[in-house]
Amino acid sequence: MANLKEQEISHGLLAVNSVKTVEAPQWLDPKPELSASTRAASQYLFSQLLPHSRNCPFSELIVDGFDAEQIWMQIDIQTKPILNYIKRELKSIEKNPETIQSNDEEFAPKDGDAGEEEEPGEDEEKFGKTSRAELEGGVEDGFLRIDDLEMFLEEEERREAGGVEEKHEEDSEEDDLDEDEIDDDDEIDGDDEVDDHKKNPRYEDFFGPKKSKGSAKRAGSFDGNRNIQTERLQRDANGHINDQERATMSTHEKQLEKIHSRIEQLERANLEAKSWTMQGEVTAARRPKNSALEVDLDFEHNMQPAPVITEEVTASLEDIIRKRIIEGQFDDVQHKPSLPSKAPIEHKQLDENKSQKGLAEIYEEDYMQKAGLASAAPSFRDELQREASLLFKKLSIRLDALSHFHFTPKPVIEEMSIQTNVPALAMEEVAPIAVSDAAMLAPEEVFAGKGDIKEEGELTKADRKRRRAKKKRIFKAAMAKRLRRSTQENQSRDRKKECGMNTIL
Repeated sequence: MANLKEQEISHGLLAVNSVKTVEAPQWLDPKPELSASTRAASQYLFSQLLPHSRNCPFSELIVDGFDAEQIWMQIDIQTKPILNYIKRELKSIEKNPETIQSNDEEFAPKDGDAGEEEEPGEDEEKFGKTSRAELEGGVEDGFLRIDDLEMFLEEEERREAGGVEEKHEEDSEEDDLDEDEIDDDDEIDGDDEVDDHKKNPRYEDFFGPKKSKGSAKRAGSFDGNRNIQTERLQRDANGHINDQERATMSTHEKQLEKIHSRIEQLERANLEAKSWTMQGEVTAARRPKNSALEVDLDFEHNMQPAPVITEEVTASLEDIIRKRIIEGQFDDVQHKPSLPSKAPIEHKQLDENKSQKGLAEIYEEDYMQKAGLASAAPSFRDELQREASLLFKKLSIRLDALSHFHFTPKPVIEEMSIQTNVPALAMEEVAPIAVSDAAMLAPEEVFAGKGDIKEEGELTKADRKRRRAKKKRIFKAAMAKRLRRSTQENQSRDRKKECGMNTIL
């Protein structure tokens, strides 16, 4: 069993080393050998971390017949309990720092390992240095040093004082690069800690007293720097920054100072009272007296300004008057009549009173007027003529009776009268509703078709032939009628020509 376990460990280490040596481009085109070694390395790492994890549902990482997503889900299930456990332990340590000392005593080395332990003096010196560096306002590690950063900032400030001005975009890029370097260093430190934990995981790696104190002091130093920066900005806003403090300020702080001063200036201008020229339409009561004389105003006139009368204008007018007198042109200017651009709108007045005539009478009068049968409205002269004609007829009758020995009857005077044989409206006796005769006809009386009316889709072959033959007969009859008419016209035209020739001869 021991040999088998050693073989598995050696096989897993070989797989991990082979995966570490794989270059990045090879992952874009993976091969079966690379996939097998990756699965073996994942299985080995899972088995090594399994004793240190809690509540893991898997005894080993299953890779046979599983794809990458399923394998990753197994690993994720293992990491969640570990992360939750670490968060709980960190919270408990922050609340009760005394537990760190008890844990250190439990995991303290034995007497045989006392030689490997560092001396307390060296440890205190290291701790003093780190705490001193952290209190100064920064975090030092193997890649980022506060002294180097301060030297770099001093050099940049000297360059700016010497007349070399850099653009804001370059400064922002440098700040972004500094932040990226800090983030990268933190990530590298975290990766180193994870590798140490994989090789030899111990309780001190996660919850050591020195690291917790250092992290607490580091957090305190960050808060101190932030407080210092906010206090400096507040003093800048109040105008209490002296030249010495401004000389020690970094480029980023100077940019913040400029932005803050610009914001203060805009806010002050926004809160100040605006002049009357910037308040829109202002009446004379809302502006100072004679204040419009000091400002060049642009305004529109509702009428054309009067021309300026000069000597040249007067001389030109006198010349025009003399010319008119010499030529004898005393006529005034003829104004052109303004033609209406649009047709006049015809306003139709509707009579709301009820008509005294029926619809049939209105149609009758309209027809008689169009046909010329309607009598015009009688005038006074027509009445006199009618009366004179009646008197003359009476006189002629009496004279005829005296001059003839036989009786002569009265002549018949014809008068035009229109009789309506059929009433246009028939009044029912049951209900007082006017109903015309056309409305009382049945549908068959209105239109009686020959046979059933069919749609295009209902026609049979025989119906289509019958309809085609009917159209042909109608077309032939029309063509024959047109031919007869043309022959008759030609014959009449020939006769007229012959008659004309005979008359000429």
